[in-house]
Amino acid sequence: MSVRRSKKGTLRSIFLTEENSDYCSSIIELFSKSIGKSRGEIEEELKTMELKVQNPKILRGLALIMFRSSEFVKPSPLDSEVVRKTIFSIARNPVVNPEEREEIMERIASQMNSTPKEVDEAIYGDKESNLILVKPFDAPSDILSKKYNSEQIETVIMKSLWIEVSTTTHSNDFIRSIRSKGLLYEERMDAQTHIIRVNGPVSIFEKSERYGVKLALFVRYVLTHDDWEINASISLKSSTGKKEKDEFLYHLDESVSDLTSGEKVPEEQLPSFVNRNPKSIDVDGGFITPDYSISIEGKEVPVFISPLIYYGDELLKARQISVSGIKAELFCLLEGKEKCPKGAMCFRESVDWWRVREYIAQKYSVEKQRPSGPIGRQSISNESNVTPVRLTDQMISHLNSLYPDDNAMVDYLDFMGIPPEEGLRAAGFKVSWKGLRIVVKGRDS
Repeated sequence: MSVRRSKKGTLRSIFLTEENSDYCSSIIELFSKSIGKSRGEIEEELKTMELKVQNPKILRGLALIMFRSSEFVKPSPLDSEVVRKTIFSIARNPVVNPEEREEIMERIASQMNSTPKEVDEAIYGDKESNLILVKPFDAPSDILSKKYNSEQIETVIMKSLWIEVSTTTHSNDFIRSIRSKGLLYEERMDAQTHIIRVNGPVSIFEKSERYGVKLALFVRYVLTHDDWEINASISLKSSTGKKEKDEFLYHLDESVSDLTSGEKVPEEQLPSFVNRNPKSIDVDGGFITPDYSISIEGKEVPVFISPLIYYGDELLKARQISVSGIKAELFCLLEGKEKCPKGAMCFRESVDWWRVREYIAQKYSVEKQRPSGPIGRQSISNESNVTPVRLTDQMISHLNSLYPDDNAMVDYLDFMGIPPEEGLRAAGFKVSWKGLRIVVKGRDS
């Protein structure tokens, strides 16, 4: 991280521009002529180069990007760990002369159908410094400098106490990005400007890599847009050697976009009934911006999408909105092998918006016939015991397409907030219970 601190308490990143592009060209040249060399050999040449430049930190930062972006391979096709185990099993005591070592290398090479040279290279071939450069990062100087500048910003943000992003046109996009990453945030308005305050990793979890990385990824997303401004409080070690850390104000705006890398992420293709720019909801003197809203019979139903880790907090927020008299729906988005929380409505990896609309349409058409209850799938199931189950033609068609997979049929009805047994019977299926599981035995004639 290359920054300048001022006595006024501000912090400024040192960006690469055309004026100091010679740093980039020298690093690119070093890697271009080092094909076939080990990482350790390149690092030794880098140390020599650092002695000749005014700011060696910039050179090291550029080299780090090149190391990460270039392709390295092990010097030997043999498995280093297997080779070491074999050596230790044959030579239980250290060898005392080159001849004895050569004999052991030949025995192992014969045993592994290889050569003594490959065996020798494999002994410590998995050590990072021994990896061989085969394909340097192929990018011109301006691209490399932009990657460097972007990572400078992200590294600073990793040390933030908080950041505030101000925008007049991209609040919905930014909030969706924040929520999808599970970051903690607050919103407020200043005239027409939407200000989003995100707590930083230093204020929440000292030295938390995971949270800090997600915050840096959010800032990377902001950098690909126009109309934004970032103010952040950064905590750094004192330059005077004191144990206490110093706090600095860090400012960025869209003017740095020309100096940074990153392509704008294409917008997700959504059905026409999904509004990606819903209005904020006033709650207890503040306001909350939904991720999306669904248009049902001329009304907009706010929709929140929550990662599993923050589902409990989001559920409280959704209930708070419901108490204020506004209907809102919360869905949980799972990753990998995460399990759906009890009573939640879940999707895995991505949201099926057609099922969301079908669920909302079914729920609110039922609610027209009786008093509304608290938000949540469980309340819908309980109310369905009072009113006979009514299935739409689309729902019946979907159940027919799932038949005879009774587990999928039960899961579908459960997701839709309909008691599975009653729903299956209403759709014309014969059902029975096998222990605690519903079994679809066939269709009614």
